[in-house]
Amino acid sequence: MSGYEIIMQLPPEVIDTLIIKGLMRATVKRDKEIYEHYLRQCRTQASRMQARTNTAEQFSISEDRVSKIIQKMR
Repeated sequence: MSGYEIIMQLPPEVIDTLIIKGLMRATVKRDKEIYEHYLRQCRTQASRMQARTNTAEQFSISEDRVSKIIQKMR
């Protein structure tokens, strides 16, 4: 099961509680949003490389960071 699938199984209020209690990093919500944007870009772009570039530009982060988020979510 991928990291993304695990996160999607948790209700948003459970994720918020885990973040508040310090059991989950606060970046998990942002990483989920970035990964979902990347997936949408993959559906509309000719290449995954361009999807990664577009995602990096959209969120003002490096392409390397996008790649790490993708790896974590897969």
